[in-house]
Amino acid sequence: YTPRSMTEPIVRKTLEPILKRLGDDAGAKGITPAQILELKVCDPAMGSGAFLVEACRQLADELVEAWRRHGSMPVIPPDEDELLYARRIVAQRCLYGVDKNPMAADLAKLSIWLATLAKDHPFTFLDHSFRTGDSIVGLTRAQIEDFTWEQTKGRQKQFYAAAIGERIEAALAARREILDAGDFKSPEVKKQKLTVADERLDLVRFIGDLAVAAFFAGAKDKQRKEKRQEFLQELTAYLGDRSKLGSGSASGDISKRPQKPVDSLRAGEKGVTPFHWEIEFPEVFGRGQSGFDAIVGNPPFMGGSKISAAFGRQYLEWLLCVNER
Repeated sequence: YTPRSMTEPIVRKTLEPILKRLGDDAGAKGITPAQILELKVCDPAMGSGAFLVEACRQLADELVEAWRRHGSMPVIPPDEDELLYARRIVAQRCLYGVDKNPMAADLAKLSIWLATLAKDHPFTFLDHSFRTGDSIVGLTRAQIEDFTWEQTKGRQKQFYAAAIGERIEAALAARREILDAGDFKSPEVKKQKLTVADERLDLVRFIGDLAVAAFFAGAKDKQRKEKRQEFLQELTAYLGDRSKLGSGSASGDISKRPQKPVDSLRAGEKGVTPFHWEIEFPEVFGRGQSGFDAIVGNPPFMGGSKISAAFGRQYLEWLLCVNER
């Protein structure tokens, strides 16, 4: 757990230039509520969520000030005050976190729930933005479309590339309904929307995971490329009749997927669950200014030979490969 004596100044220093830029853009009237609620802040190794809780506090303070400054204070529910209401909206609209440990993701949700708890309201819905996976092992959308972990410039996309775009757009529509709902839709309805989004993305995730599995299945570059070709042939055979490529949730008979390489990648003490950022958070990476406005959190504490000892040689090779890109 990181104490607030550390999270408060780090988050404040991080947000300071962003808020100043927004203020400059807004002119004499100052930052608008809409500008604040468009911000996307992420902790890629969120642990128990201490940095995200602090970001929630500070952005909520700014939001309340913006409401007052622009005379646009919303109707506050009777079981909340202005600040608590602002925190609940910020938590649902602005905060994102990833952790490879599912228990950590649950603890982070609990931390935000405690910071946004309202007597007559259900817990703030966070399942769409607090996710589990390895935040430094994953592919871009372009790499998934090319079925590669290498540079994609100049490559010819695979035959399923257009279908990936359709599925991401369908998922994005469902996720936007969650983001725009605030407290006006129940967590049950939001969960249904998230289920729809995740179903649309299931095949896209699988293709990305299978490509990553090819990398981890080989000890040398030649072996990895051979595995890539082998897995691509199996994937092509699975998707061969094109019936699994539509934007609907159905993706064919899952029992016929080339699932074994992905299961092997995830298995064991040093198993890896890839996290494909552009796929998981399409509303962040599909907007005009792609990506997060701020990254907060603790720096990595492990390097060199300790990485390969803890996670395996292939993991270290992946990090070196990513660094080269």
